Amino acid sequence: MTLFIKNFYLKLTLFLLIFTAISGLEIAVQAQEKPASNSNSNSSAPTPIPIPTPIPISDVVTKTDATAQRLEKIKEGISKSPDVAVINADLPTLKNELDLRVTETNKLLSVRPSLETLRTVEQDWQALSKNIPVWKNDLKSQITVLDNYLKELNDLKEQWQKTLDSLINPKSETLSNSNINQNGQTQTTTEVPAEVLEKIRSTIASIENVQKQIEEKRAQLLTLQTRVAKEETRINEILSSIKEYREEALTHLFIKDSPAIWNAHSKVDSVGGMASEATDSYSTQINALSEYAMRKSESFVLHGIIFLLFLGILFWARKRLRPMVGNDPELEPAFSAFQLPFVGALILSIMLSSWFYPQAPRMLSAILGAATLIPGIIYLRRILEKPLFPILNALMIFYLIDQIRQVTATLPLLSRILFIAEMLGVIIFLVWFLRSKRLSSKIEVRHQRIFVVIKKAIPYLLGLFSIALIANILGFVSLSNVIGNSILGSSYIALILYTVIQIVKSLIIFALRVPPLSKLGMVENHREILKNKVFKLLKWLGIIFWAILTLNLFSVRETLFSYIKEWLIAELVIGSIAISLSDVIIFAVTVWLAFALSRLIRFILEEDVYTRVNLGGGIPYAISTMLHYAILVVGFIFGIAALGFDLTKFTILAGAFGVGLGFGLQNIVNNFVSGLILLFERPVKVDDVVQIGTHQGDLKRIGLRASVLRTLDGAEVIVPNGQLISEEVTNWTFSDQQRRLEINVGVAYGSNPRQVMELLTKVATENDGILSEPSAKTIFVGFGDNSLNFQLRAWTDSDQWVGIKSDLTLAVYDILEEAEIEIPFPQRDLHIRGIDKEIIKQIQDMPNREK
Repeated sequence: MTLFIKNFYLKLTLFLLIFTAISGLEIAVQAQEKPASNSNSNSSAPTPIPIPTPIPISDVVTKTDATAQRLEKIKEGISKSPDVAVINADLPTLKNELDLRVTETNKLLSVRPSLETLRTVEQDWQALSKNIPVWKNDLKSQITVLDNYLKELNDLKEQWQKTLDSLINPKSETLSNSNINQNGQTQTTTEVPAEVLEKIRSTIASIENVQKQIEEKRAQLLTLQTRVAKEETRINEILSSIKEYREEALTHLFIKDSPAIWNAHSKVDSVGGMASEATDSYSTQINALSEYAMRKSESFVLHGIIFLLFLGILFWARKRLRPMVGNDPELEPAFSAFQLPFVGALILSIMLSSWFYPQAPRMLSAILGAATLIPGIIYLRRILEKPLFPILNALMIFYLIDQIRQVTATLPLLSRILFIAEMLGVIIFLVWFLRSKRLSSKIEVRHQRIFVVIKKAIPYLLGLFSIALIANILGFVSLSNVIGNSILGSSYIALILYTVIQIVKSLIIFALRVPPLSKLGMVENHREILKNKVFKLLKWLGIIFWAILTLNLFSVRETLFSYIKEWLIAELVIGSIAISLSDVIIFAVTVWLAFALSRLIRFILEEDVYTRVNLGGGIPYAISTMLHYAILVVGFIFGIAALGFDLTKFTILAGAFGVGLGFGLQNIVNNFVSGLILLFERPVKVDDVVQIGTHQGDLKRIGLRASVLRTLDGAEVIVPNGQLISEEVTNWTFSDQQRRLEINVGVAYGSNPRQVMELLTKVATENDGILSEPSAKTIFVGFGDNSLNFQLRAWTDSDQWVGIKSDLTLAVYDILEEAEIEIPFPQRDLHIRGIDKEIIKQIQDMPNREK
């Protein structure tokens, strides 16, 4: 027994020693690791997410109110979030339209349509997908907001749940006044009021209620997002198929893609079946048009309002401008645009149809095209000569056939037959037009140029249309469609653009003749110049627009533009500088635009601002000059930035260049600063009459380095600006234009001085160029060797003072001669002291020699 006790005690002592050693070692390790953990507190380790802690019982009431307010704000945020009602309303319509278009497009692709048709269909499908990225972004942002709300509500709910558990859980550290009775039940020495517990439970229920609302809305958004993504997938699949067909058609353009016309056959066996298939195609397109009209009903209404607005403006203009045309027959051609207000309003409104109908179906495009071309031809028949009417009529017929072929694109055999018939009609018409001598004799001179250009182009067109006809007959359908459709389409575009430009020209002509434009000084003084400038701009815009659309018709625009882009962005690297041709072009265009903008602003200021504002002499020129230099400097800086230069390096270079200027170009800098002083201080101004040294004349220009003085004899003297500042300059017109004329007059001794003074003063008073104030005066200067000397002094404010002085001098001579007052010659007395006898003898013999 004793041995057992000893062994137990020994084991217990050994256990305690081991336990103490291990505990001490663990404490030491923790003591060593604690500083290390503090030293790494700034490391890149992620910050742990704080765990919601129970709310102290003293803050429960306050926190419940704050939580209720936050829940109300979340509800308000949900209700004010972007509404998805628009997406819910438009998505089914889009789905129905896609269902119709998918069927029609697949049917169209199965018959290998032309490149033009593929391009049109591709643009339509791209337009259909325009709203989908916006919808996706809206849905994604709303779902993200709801996710953030859910996270916040989960944290709130967890915090309030822990608070509730802490109040009813005896093991909570936050409740120090609770204990456990003998039966193991919770017993608090200070009971928590039931109202508090109920308020906490109510808050948790409110949080759960808001969570449920958010989760329901989130589920709706996710479902809607899935539906949108599904429709986007359908659109992308169709676009991918169209792209494959288009690339295949481009690469196999010179490969036979269909049987010859005599071997071609339709999928249907009879004409009735073909008609039935055509009817099905038409009904499908009409259904697509109906779906589109329902989805874009507001666009049709807005388009109608725009049409009525144009119609009202043209009717009002026609009524107001008709009297003006009666007074000026030259306006009659321009008035043609107002004689057909319905046609003009229809053309102008349809030209804006691309903004109203971004993804118009083929049927609507055909209707709009016919509604544009036909009124355009009706309008052109009013302004062109009758010999050109056959061209307009033929284009209208060919256009209608094209629209029928466009609608029947899903019927390949019928479309080919129509194309062959159209090409034959075009060839026959061109041959007739080329050989018709009757038309040539009736063309007036003003339209002769157009007629000659058309006749020169006809042989080339005949060759191209013949190639298109033969290619289609032999089975090269894609090649024939590219040639025939593109040339005809280019003609239609040219005709429509020409019509629109003529209408716009008419509007501009009358706009420049009626207020408010007619009251502008620049319009009154330069109406013809402004009109010609605007007409030239319209012409070039029309040519550029026509060229871009024509390239698109031939399906080479994207390829050509990509080559041009690669050529323009190719960089030339010189050290650390990389310059491309596009940068150089942008720099040149920027500087040119700066010059053009400066010229335009100065033109407007000089014609319409300075004439209406009373400014001092020289101030308008100073303002215009400083604006000119400022705009050029800004344009140059933008151009340098466009080249890709680092502006900080450019600043350093400019500083170094400035130091060089200070040492090596002192005179130039002096003249430059002197020019700025002349512009601001204005001791001399443009058009002042100044005298600089021996030069006198009008100051015509103050430049950056030098000024230009035009002398009285017509010479132009370049005077450095520094000379105008540092040297003596006589300015005859500094404060006003008045100039005193002085005429010196001498009369013979014996004349009445008072009479002479009255006569001279009378001459000056009666001259129209002499001012009455200050009045003209005559002063008696003094007694000369041979005459009594007078001086006539008179003032004039005319810049023709030289002529006035000449006229005044002539008048003085006339009045003195009329008064018989002598103007004496100079007299000299010659005293001869001695003369040689031989000379006297020669003088005496002179009469004898003459005999």
